[in-house]
Amino acid sequence: MVIGWVHREQQGASAWAQVEAAQRDVRLPCLLVPQPAHAVLAGELAAALLPTAFGELPSEIQRAIQMHDTGWAASDAQQIQRLRSANGSKAVPLSFIAISPQEAGEAWTASIDAVEAFSGPGAIIVSRHFSLLAQHDQPHHQRFLQAEKSRQRKLEASTPQGADLDRWTAALGFCDLVSLCLLSGLSGEVEFPLAHPASAEARKAPRASMQVDQNRLRFTPATLRSGCTLTIQALKHPVATQGARFETLTWEVA
Repeated sequence: MVIGWVHREQQGASAWAQVEAAQRDVRLPCLLVPQPAHAVLAGELAAALLPTAFGELPSEIQRAIQMHDTGWAASDAQQIQRLRSANGSKAVPLSFIAISPQEAGEAWTASIDAVEAFSGPGAIIVSRHFSLLAQHDQPHHQRFLQAEKSRQRKLEASTPQGADLDRWTAALGFCDLVSLCLLSGLSGEVEFPLAHPASAEARKAPRASMQVDQNRLRFTPATLRSGCTLTIQALKHPVATQGARFETLTWEVA
């Protein structure tokens, strides 16, 4: 589950550090965004990327980005059911960063399996994405890393030449982090590497800054197509006694 906010104060740290701070400092009321919905927002970002950022993204890669967190669906559904129960209105939701390594690994594997069903290259980039995240906690993810290394070798052997796996993986990481920043309510200026944020290349990669002014976004240099609109629905928690049970979040790229 991603814990959503309409606005939070800037912490002056890296984009990921600000997301992590927002996800750990859970207060009520807040918004609930299931991980698969966050991934759909990342897919909208991928569809709006200019080719100058990560090259042309084939439709199957855009779909892979859109579905990269599908494996979290069951876990998030159980949590929503708990929070919507008679005693759940005052319960504090559990963010994805507080999930146990075992549960995270299971969700990652299920996500990669879902993408592999329609795209080998897509499964590779999603596998690489989660492997990069897992490397920051290797003692708890050794089995996952070994299994995915084997999967990647098998899929790469049948991947057509010319597949730009490195850039596509970077695009997934970029869209994933931008989506998390937006949902975490970050405003002002946020900077992102034009590389996968968890990769070794991220430290020296060129940067793009995102200026967030309420529901308007401006990227420097231009990274997303001007004029496109991004939309997602987030569940309110606790549920309001009157009015809508969800909030529609919308951003327009200037």
